[in-house]
Amino acid sequence: MLLAFAVLFAGGMFLGGAWSFYRSQKPWWAIAGLALIGLACFAVAIWRIQTG
Repeated sequence: MLLAFAVLFAGGMFLGGAWSFYRSQKPWWAIAGLALIGLACFAVAIWRIQTG
């Protein structure tokens, strides 16, 4: 359970990084990559929290 919350935190950091990249007009592939990693972290964390 603790690992799930750590992954949830990491997902938020990745999504925040994607937003920062978007605001500073970095390449689209870098924004998309960070966003996908962040969303994957969120999905894994939610799945781990629900399964216990």
